[in-house]
Amino acid sequence: MNFSVLADRKQILVLLVLCCLLVSFQTVPAEDSSLQAQRKQYLAAKKSLRAGHLKTFQKTAEGLKDYPLYPYLRYDYLRRRLWKVNNSELIDFLKHYGDLPVANDLRRAWLKLLAKRGHWQTYVENYTSQKDRTLQCYQLLARIKTKNSAYLLEDIRTMWLTGESLPPQCDPAFTLLYKSDLLTDELIWARFRLAMENGKTGLAAYLARKLSKEQRVWATRWIAMYHNPSRQTRRVKYKDKPIAREILLYGMHRLARQNIDRALSRWKKLKTNYSFTRAETDRLERTLAVRAARKNHQQAKQLLDKLAITEIDAEILHLRLRTALEDEDWQTLLLWTRGEPSDERIRLRWYYWRARALEKTGDMAGAGEIYTRLARERDYYGFLAADRINSPYRMNYRPLPEDLDEWQKLSTLPAVVRARELYQLGSHYAARREWHHSLTSLTSYQKQIAAAIAGNWGWHDRAIITLAQVEMYDDLVTRFPLPFNATIEKFARMRKLDLGWLYALVRAESAFIEDVRSPAGALGLMQVMPATGKSTARKIGLKNYKTKQLLQSSRNVRLGSAYLKQMYDTFNDNTVLATAAYNAGPSNVKRWLPKKNCEEADIWIEKIPFTETRKYVRRILFFASVYDWRLKREIIPIQARTTLIQPKKLIVAGKGCPVA
Repeated sequence: MNFSVLADRKQILVLLVLCCLLVSFQTVPAEDSSLQAQRKQYLAAKKSLRAGHLKTFQKTAEGLKDYPLYPYLRYDYLRRRLWKVNNSELIDFLKHYGDLPVANDLRRAWLKLLAKRGHWQTYVENYTSQKDRTLQCYQLLARIKTKNSAYLLEDIRTMWLTGESLPPQCDPAFTLLYKSDLLTDELIWARFRLAMENGKTGLAAYLARKLSKEQRVWATRWIAMYHNPSRQTRRVKYKDKPIAREILLYGMHRLARQNIDRALSRWKKLKTNYSFTRAETDRLERTLAVRAARKNHQQAKQLLDKLAITEIDAEILHLRLRTALEDEDWQTLLLWTRGEPSDERIRLRWYYWRARALEKTGDMAGAGEIYTRLARERDYYGFLAADRINSPYRMNYRPLPEDLDEWQKLSTLPAVVRARELYQLGSHYAARREWHHSLTSLTSYQKQIAAAIAGNWGWHDRAIITLAQVEMYDDLVTRFPLPFNATIEKFARMRKLDLGWLYALVRAESAFIEDVRSPAGALGLMQVMPATGKSTARKIGLKNYKTKQLLQSSRNVRLGSAYLKQMYDTFNDNTVLATAAYNAGPSNVKRWLPKKNCEEADIWIEKIPFTETRKYVRRILFFASVYDWRLKREIIPIQARTTLIQPKKLIVAGKGCPVA
């Protein structure tokens, strides 16, 4: 069955459906013309407001009351004149447009103003649950000022019980708590523990002063344990009691991260002298195993082997794989992959490496049986398994439901209409907020239809993200769209890069959000760091370069593809190493290279120490094959995209691995 043809038919059907739907936008030419006029008026109104031309703004806004984005004009007006407008206007806005994502922005600003003015009754009447700690504190203060005492102490207690320091606006409320019977040693210990878990020793010391004298001694010991776990676990003379064991375990977890040899030695003595519970012992021994494996400690294999199968999650499986693969200990890997994994998320990875271990130890039939099962899966490990037995990839494409009634219903939801209008006007951040807000009230099934709607608009990032929310992965046409096609193809040709690979990287980096900014500062489609953009622009002779150009698709892909090509050349045309270097930087990749001999790519990838980079490389290789399918090209197997990983000496010499 040709799934690409089915996808094309689906798109044609969707277009026909849209032509027939009587929705509030783009239905008939007259309405489209009217909508275009409203958009111009809307932008003109915003411009007038920014310029301070209130009469012009009000006159223009008056004619837009039936326009989907009219509430945003009201919001802009009220937000800019917050200190002047009547409370009644704000209350009316929040009553009628409280479902707007920006409504709570306005409420927060208004609540801060009310607190500043001391209008406590109005504050209490219009407060809704807030994440802002200062506003939460003001709410408690407002209830004190207005003598609204119902459940007040209980709410103050809940607010107080946190591992973080709280704003001074909470002090009046906490004064009441300190005078009440609720403040017991037990409650203080509860907050002390939270503070220590967060490493907030200043807060912990403050809380310790409120404990009884006997309890304060233990709190002081705990703080000392935080600062120097090595000294505090050296000659322990605590009596075997719960608080002593708790402090010792806390110290041992910290010491394991600082000095694994010392931690192992100390634990050997402590566990014979103190009656730790089985759960406490298991938790610490997991920490010791993790730290030993990360440090390549000689006891790592022994410690990892002691862990129960129920403790094997993605982290422990990775460390077991890395430890066994580093030593080429396939027999141990066979033992570690017996039975069924308790965590479904690691199932395919578990089975693949069991099959590899069987293959390496001579059980070709057993390995082949697992590879055959895995090859039915559309997954990185499924594709690797298919490569091992020379089987074609199974894309398992299944389109989203074609529910015309639900499509029409969702298309006319106010939040969805507003999201589309904002998207059409280029207000992408506001559009994304509206879209996210619109999803909160939808069922999983409705979100699938919503994803199809967003994909049909060309709003591919929302379609991708919406499907990920509901874990619906089978509609590859919606999940792996082909926007910016001309730009990406142009630079793939120019740089002589594999088109499927380049598309995969763009998809993984940004989900095609052109103006995306990462918390680390990376920008645009290929998430180029400003410093990387600047140096790459200089290398390729791009004149008049400005960082803001990274938010333009053509400039971003031009620079991102040039940098990717640099990585590709640096690592002797090795796609795996170039991909890893694009994510983690070439210096890290050089440190991770094999010391002496060449290494199979799947083994090297599994040993990458950075979790993010390891997942990134696997995802890119998987996506690249899917994009071959989407581009209606011959699918390049992962095996063909990967070559042996060379040691640093061969990379530097520009040589490949010796042919066996």
